[in-house]
Amino acid sequence: MKCNFFKLLAIALLAIMVQNGIAQSQQLPVNIDQLSDEQLMQYIGMANGSGMSEADIEAKAKQKGLSDDQIQKLKQRIQRLNVSNYAAGSKNNLSDSGDFRKSVAIKKPSSNDYYSSGELRIFGSDLFTKDNLTFEPNLQIPTPRNYLIGTGDQINIDLYGYSDANFKLKVSTEGTIRIPNSGPVKIAGLSFEDAQQKIKSQLAKIYPQIASGKTAVQISLGQIRSIRVTLVGEIRQPGTYTLSSLATIANALYVSGGPNRIGSYRNIELVRNGKIVSTFDLYDFLMKGDLTKNTRLEDEDIIRVSPYEERVYLNGAIKRKAIYEAKKGETLQQLLTIGGGINELGYKDFVRVVRIGKNQKEIITVSADQFNRFLLQSGDSCYIDYVSNRFKNRVMIEGAVFHPGAYSADNYPTLKDLLAIAGITEEAYQTRAILSRRSDNYIPQMMDFNVADILQGKNNITLQKEDAVRIFSIFELKQNNIVNINGEINKPGDYSFIEGMGVNDLVLLAGGLKESAPGSKIEIARRNKDTGSAKQKDNYAIIQVVDIDKNFDKNSSKEFKLEPFDIVSVRKNPNYKEQIKVKIEGEVMYPGEYTLENKSETLTDLIKRAGGFKPTAYVDGAMLLRNTFTDSLDAVLIDDKIQSAKNQTLKADSASVNGILLNSITKSQKIVGIRLGKAIEKPYSLNDISLLEGDILRIPVVPTTVQTFGAVYVPKKVVYRQGLGFKNVVNESGGFLNTASTKKSYVIYPNGEISSTKSFLWFRHYPKITPGAEVYVPLRVKRTTTQEVVAIGSAAASIAAVTVSLIYLIRSF
Repeated sequence: MKCNFFKLLAIALLAIMVQNGIAQSQQLPVNIDQLSDEQLMQYIGMANGSGMSEADIEAKAKQKGLSDDQIQKLKQRIQRLNVSNYAAGSKNNLSDSGDFRKSVAIKKPSSNDYYSSGELRIFGSDLFTKDNLTFEPNLQIPTPRNYLIGTGDQINIDLYGYSDANFKLKVSTEGTIRIPNSGPVKIAGLSFEDAQQKIKSQLAKIYPQIASGKTAVQISLGQIRSIRVTLVGEIRQPGTYTLSSLATIANALYVSGGPNRIGSYRNIELVRNGKIVSTFDLYDFLMKGDLTKNTRLEDEDIIRVSPYEERVYLNGAIKRKAIYEAKKGETLQQLLTIGGGINELGYKDFVRVVRIGKNQKEIITVSADQFNRFLLQSGDSCYIDYVSNRFKNRVMIEGAVFHPGAYSADNYPTLKDLLAIAGITEEAYQTRAILSRRSDNYIPQMMDFNVADILQGKNNITLQKEDAVRIFSIFELKQNNIVNINGEINKPGDYSFIEGMGVNDLVLLAGGLKESAPGSKIEIARRNKDTGSAKQKDNYAIIQVVDIDKNFDKNSSKEFKLEPFDIVSVRKNPNYKEQIKVKIEGEVMYPGEYTLENKSETLTDLIKRAGGFKPTAYVDGAMLLRNTFTDSLDAVLIDDKIQSAKNQTLKADSASVNGILLNSITKSQKIVGIRLGKAIEKPYSLNDISLLEGDILRIPVVPTTVQTFGAVYVPKKVVYRQGLGFKNVVNESGGFLNTASTKKSYVIYPNGEISSTKSFLWFRHYPKITPGAEVYVPLRVKRTTTQEVVAIGSAAASIAAVTVSLIYLIRSF
């Protein structure tokens, strides 16, 4: 950032030195405060490609008289300007290509900055928002012969031939150049052509060979000077601007942002020495490309933009919808010409004009023969109608024809002609079609006809404009015929019925049979269409069982033909078995998934296949998870119980719900209470249950703690030890809360079994405690007292009495 700042400082100092003509020995009497932001920006742009280092430029400035205070002021000025793009080495100055407005640090206006009325914009306003149209002066052309030389211009003199010399001389503030070995030559105020002659005459005195032709002279204009131009009046950013001496009126307008909301685009005056020397009309450029009045500017020129005198609105079917500025005496025809003329959809017989009168508005209908005579007034709103969307000779046809669409009733006056050109398709329903017609008052009417009779010439109808013919397809008039296949098939679902389709065909369309399909026992359910007979009236469907050839032999006698809406069910081979997998987790030698050998395989069989238990296995805490139906009654009851346990526990301690039962299973899995230890002791007993698909057997590590939940003071984990009882666990958790329901306490064991507290008279028997057990103490359910019941009853009786009184009072009225 610091480097960029000193780069800007160096560029600015160099620019100030160059601008003030201190190439050789002059001092630098510069007042930093008198420099405008525009000048400073332009100086940066002009000197950006100097090639000198920053230190050299600052030392040069001090040498020429710029004090430390002035340099400090210049630093502060640069810091306040947003000119970081110059620090990067860009060359946005008047002599370079690019956006001309950037040269003088003027913010480019957006198209939304300009006055608009609804969707209409002032014609010409977007001229000053386009990046690719800057009116930047072309510095790559020969110097115009009538260019006036002024202070700051650089004159390049090249001598070649007998004598060889080259000079680059800048016009001083006195308007002179100093040719080496000659006195000063005053050329300021002369045209470039006159200055050339004067310089050649002066050089001939020093170089006699010029007169003899042995030495040739070429004089050109090098770096051109800057001029100051003031823009006043209805301009978007009025003020004084420093521009190139080749700049024109259009350059200055672009730099200043163009006319403002009320500024004129057709009356732009150039004032020089107190006199109007030129009036520029932007419409000449926009409409004709004429820039003859785009006069080149001189120093101290003033450009004045007056307020508009007349503006009119042009909308509707016109090529350029806009707000246009009109001159006195201009006609509607001239306005239409400026707007590009009426477009192809426009109604050309008249134009509607809304005119603002003294007290109210009025509508004027201007016919086409009056366009040249109708004079415009400021505020006129001209609207060009569109032609009607109706057709004078259109007829239409759609449906089962080869070429649907609109046709000319002049070319095809009868229905037979129209059907012949549109072409009836093979699937067209020829018994009946529809012709929609408009009556004389445009009310829709409908009439039908026989397509076959029209085509055979037995009948015909003369068409009228806007007639619409609809030819139906036989497929439109039929229900969508489908057949369905399900069961042991690769792609079950609905398929479109095709005449002649057989069961084998449908099976092929459905991707063939699965391995589990036997090929026999294919059941077909057919709609009962004979509902009128007494025998069939109560039947929903006709069921047939067929066999199919699994090789789909075309000549097989097992082919059965289908009808629409048949349902084909492919049954599964009753002897076909798929592999059934179970899973064992935890403290066994080889945990993982296992495939059952037969349906009688039990828990102990799975333990043997898994290599037995690890030494750390807690056999009595083994848990079996089994997939169940979540909508069964048992599952609902279990879910409710688990949810109730969760709710009761959350009320007591919201951070303690992390038990085995409450959080280790999903809704699709239910715990099966098993006693694996007894099953191991006695294999194939009642405790050694058979496994089912999806079973998960979990063998935990031997636990060392017992955990409490719910209505105890400090729910915690208690280290298990021999002889640990229910009350011991509760006491080590701080004891029961006053709101605890001790008689409803229960214990959940690691294997999923639940044991509740038993009560007999005044005695309670609490569940035993084993390693890994979880103790749950619910909250006591608050019961309604006798006093509360009496109070509620009294309130209800009072409300009932008031209600009865209100009813009698309403009836009395």
